[in-house]
Amino acid sequence: MRPLQVLLVEDSEDDALLVALELRRGGYAAAVTRVQSAADLQAALQRGPWDVVISDYSMPRFNGREALRLVRAAGGGEIPFVLVSGHIGEESAVEALKAGAGDFVMKQNLTRLVPAVEREMRDALIRRERRETLEALQRAVAARDQFLSIASHELKTPLTALQLQLQSLQRLLAGEQPADERMVTKVRTATRSAERLGELVNRLLEVSRLTTGQLELSPEPFDLAELVRRLAERFAEPLEDAGIVLAIHAPAPVRGRWDRGRVETIAASMLSNAIKYGAGRPVDLGAALRDGVARLWVRDRGIGIAPEDQARIFERFERAVPEHHYGGFGVGLWVARLVAEAHGGCIKVESKKGEGSTFTLELPRGEAP
Repeated sequence: MRPLQVLLVEDSEDDALLVALELRRGGYAAAVTRVQSAADLQAALQRGPWDVVISDYSMPRFNGREALRLVRAAGGGEIPFVLVSGHIGEESAVEALKAGAGDFVMKQNLTRLVPAVEREMRDALIRRERRETLEALQRAVAARDQFLSIASHELKTPLTALQLQLQSLQRLLAGEQPADERMVTKVRTATRSAERLGELVNRLLEVSRLTTGQLELSPEPFDLAELVRRLAERFAEPLEDAGIVLAIHAPAPVRGRWDRGRVETIAASMLSNAIKYGAGRPVDLGAALRDGVARLWVRDRGIGIAPEDQARIFERFERAVPEHHYGGFGVGLWVARLVAEAHGGCIKVESKKGEGSTFTLELPRGEAP
């Protein structure tokens, strides 16, 4: 005989005996505790644990739906709950099932009781395992996010020191006459690698902030047109290495109040993607004010993006190209979208497969100077 802890909500002693007998006939050594009121049920729930709650649907001072509500309110969302009744209409039975009852059994057909209880206990075990799995995953995600945050901060300190040393070395080499071209080239390459590593660390740090809800903007007045020109200078060597001609379209100032560092990161990511996916063809970078909205855009003439991929590329870890061909984390556009939305703006794409893409960052001007 299998042990079974049963909490029985039943006002009839005879019916309680029939339930206990049916459980015994089904192979269970059932320890049955019978209650008849809400107060008794609440007290019994605190004493638990219970393998199953079996409740009469209609009693003079109590009813099965109220019993179900009390069980669930007491945190018994995973306790199997089976209704038994001598007379229950179809509408009432459906309402009880919608409210969370696992099954209902007619007292005239108690042979269904044991199969109903066993099925509900199996389902409850599945629900509990799913909950525990979900909680474990949530703990793992929280630990991952904490690790990303700590790792990003820890990496940033020695990386900053390395970048400062490389800048100092560049200045020393610039003062030497004649300059050692091989050394200059090596230092320039090391500096670019350190800058790239710095961008990756900053992106990791931004991802950790976004996933933990710690994104805070620091708006300040600046000019997007000036930012465009500065980006062109910053990416001069990568553009040259890729054989890409960059055209600048920023004839007039585009001033507003935004988080300078984050907007520059978005723009740099957009231009970096254009270099990566532009197939060596010309790229346009521009900024303008249209209809009171500041726009910064990057257009390439590369591989393009299929229509079915254009929405999902702005989600986390999504990409429209094979990872082993192009690399990357798959978070750049996701970060860009969240930062743009935090400013009250948006980032969007227009693209045709094989013809290139245009990414546009739109931002309200804020309190523009």
